[in-house]
Amino acid sequence: MNVDTVSGRLVVVTGAGSGIGAALALEAARRGAAAVAVLDVDLTTAEQTADAIRFADTGAAAVAERCDVTDALALRRLAEELCAEHGAPGLVCANAGVTAAGGPLLEADLADARWVFEVNFFGVLATLQAFGRPMATSGEPGRLLVTGSEHSLGLPHAGAGAYTASKHAVLGVCEALRAELPPHLGVSVLCPGLTASRIWASGSRRPAQFGGPAEAQPLAQQVIERGMSAEVVAARAFDGIEAGHFLIPTHYNARSYADARTAEAAEAFDRLGEIDTQSWDVTEVATAIFTELAAAESETHIEPT
Repeated sequence: MNVDTVSGRLVVVTGAGSGIGAALALEAARRGAAAVAVLDVDLTTAEQTADAIRFADTGAAAVAERCDVTDALALRRLAEELCAEHGAPGLVCANAGVTAAGGPLLEADLADARWVFEVNFFGVLATLQAFGRPMATSGEPGRLLVTGSEHSLGLPHAGAGAYTASKHAVLGVCEALRAELPPHLGVSVLCPGLTASRIWASGSRRPAQFGGPAEAQPLAQQVIERGMSAEVVAARAFDGIEAGHFLIPTHYNARSYADARTAEAAEAFDRLGEIDTQSWDVTEVATAIFTELAAAESETHIEPT
């Protein structure tokens, strides 16, 4: 379903101070957004992205706001302010994300894992709730874009277990949301692979309750800096949004991770099918129960003859 939810509308992007977020904000302006809300935990970088939008002379207004997606109450207030001024967004990009130091899961710092989930999962959920609710009640066409990862589709590599798990969780949220949203709203999951960004430095902004700032990993920086341009990722994201796609992969090599999971699942069910194919589908069971209850209630209201 091709629906333009960007032209002449407000577009909101979290984590828009750099990398994919900044590229998404600029791409929104190029594609006709009336205004772009540039949100980031670092106000200085958010202002830099907003300045770049203004300099691009696309006609889009740009507003920069400090936004910590782990503060759900502040996020909700910000959403209310933006909606009051610009109307319900046509597109919200829940993009803010972090990663922690690599290493085996059995040796991982639980504080690191909690921080990764606080931003990558709960921050995404808080963003979807804060902006999705007014979008749902507005009745206007709109779309929610969530930045997942190739890690949402399978296992590209070991050593980033908490990050991988958080991106699997993001895909699960979007699957559920797709089934729950009203017809005028859609959801897409952006699944980029290696992309040039500053995510390698996200540990430098880790809050004190999760262990405080962490040292950057030079090797991670070198690897990430050789990734695909964030501008290419953003362009592919908007192409996917315009086409109404749910999954939007940007790196073809990630197909092998998804294929490996699909093949393993198919093999597992083939083995099970040799001994049992009975269905225990929750929806089927619940439907049967509701049917039985309705029939029982109908019988109790039969008029005596």
